[in-house]
Formats: sequence, C-alpha cells, structure tokens
Amino acid sequence: MAQDPAVALRPEYLEWLRRLDAERRYGERDRRGSANLIGERAGARALRSIDRGVTVTISRPLIEGSSRRGDGRPSYGLEVFYTEGPIGMGSDHVELDCHGMDNTHLDALNHLAIDGRWYGGWAVEEADPPSVDDVAGEGIFTRAVHLDIAALRATPWVDPDRPVTGDDLEAAASASGADLEPGDALLVDMGRDRWEAAGGPGAPALPGIGEDGARWIAEHEVGILCWDFLDAVHPSEPVAPVHMLNWALGLLLCDNCDFSRLRAPMTGRASAALVIAPLPMRGATGCNVNPLLIL
Repeated sequence: MAQDPAVALRPEYLEWLRRLDAERRYGERDRRGSANLIGERAGARALRSIDRGVTVTISRPLIEGSSRRGDGRPSYGLEVFYTEGPIGMGSDHVELDCHGMDNTHLDALNHLAIDGRWYGGWAVEEADPPSVDDVAGEGIFTRAVHLDIAALRATPWVDPDRPVTGDDLEAAASASGADLEPGDALLVDMGRDRWEAAGGPGAPALPGIGEDGARWIAEHEVGILCWDFLDAVHPSEPVAPVHMLNWALGLLLCDNCDFSRLRAPMTGRASAALVIAPLPMRGATGCNVNPLLIL
C-alpha cells in the first residue's frame, strides 16, 4: 500500500509543495518543467563559459550487478553476442536501471505523483503524460555552476547528521564567483565519491540536501539540478524533499553524478557548459545519461 504523502512529507511541507504546484509556473499541463528556463540566453552563457575546449564527464561508471533498490532487477546488465557470417558481427543487448542510487540518470516529469497526478496536473491514468521525450527533443545545453558543499564545510563529505541547507547553497554559490541566473544548472557536490571510498555508514542517516535546501532551490529558478548524494535521509527531514520539486515545479534532476574528475579542472573557474542528451524514449520516466562539462 502506498504511503500517505501527508505522513511521508509532513503536513506543512506537503502544503507548501501543493502551493508551488498550484502556481503552474510554466502553464497548465506543461510538459517541460524547468527545461522551459533553458533557452538561447542560457545557451549563450554556456558558450561564454568555454575557454579551453576540454570535456569532463560527471557520470558514474556502470557496474554490472543487482540494483541496490532490492527489486530483483539488475542495475546494469550487458549481453554481448556474435553472429557468424561472411562478415561477422558483434552485437549487444543492454539492461539499465533508470532510477535508484546506482546509475547516473535524468528524472522525467512522470516520475513522482501526488494526489494521483504527475507534474503539471497530468493524471497518472492519462495515456501520454510528460516524459523523457519532451526533454530529448532539444536536449540540455546550459551554464553549470559547481557548488562544492564539502569544501565549504572543510570536510571530505557532507555529514549525514547535517543535511545541506539553503545557507550552505547560498554560501557555495557566492564562493563560486558566478551570479546565478534562471536556467543555470547547479552541480551540488557533497563528496559522495570520497564517502563511498571510505565505506560510508549508510542508513539510518544518509548525506544529502534537506528541506531548507529544497526551499532555496525552489526560489532560484534552477534549470537542472545535478547532484551526487540525493535527498538527505534523516529523522529531522521529510521524505525526499528535493525530489518532490520534480512534482511541484517540474524540476529536472540528474541523479548520482560523480564530481571526482571535475574538481581540479574547476579550480579558479566560476562556471562551465553542461551538455546532456537523453534518448527520445516516449513515455519513459527516466533515462541513463552521461553529462558532459565543457570548459
């Protein structure tokens, strides 16, 4: 049985989310959410951020095995087979988990529902709700600002007992040297790679952004949020406070990023260009992606 959202999210937070949803920032039954903020101006800012022509991926490597979601399906499975003939042919069949804590992926706007509705008022029973395909047509090309929360706190990773707040995000944005503008991508670096290398402690607390940080994000017209840890898992926090902005605002999320390759190249830089090109899968609730930063 599905959990009552009022219990999972707490009444006051759920009420705030419903108010954001009722605003319909991009119009009734919109299909693109925060992608509406990513247009020519955001693209021009991205171009001005490129001065070296160097590319850096922020994708996690795909590792074969069972998904940590515990649903019995693989996180990533690859079958390579060979077909005999005058010209031999190698082929592949790939199975990917487009959600969860393993693979780097984009959340579409039919990923989370409250009150039987997806983002924008689309009923879950409708045949053609917003999906990955609505973002794939133009892809994502925008300026990206790296917010290094772990460095700000002078720790290898964010403390599980101190969820990331709006003040943390504001301070990191100021430290980046970039003036945030509508449609910018936020790269929120909480040190997950170091945490995992150290054998992170796991449940019941998990590092991430809390309710206060989610409220800050909602105020700043973010085009897409790319993050390594996700929502804080902590007794003081509602369930998935930032993910619920996907429902309330149509916020695009690129989950499970890896910033280990990016930190050194971003030293002394305010921003870079971000490119994400999801596959045009009509109806899909998510898509595995390889986000690239161009410096």
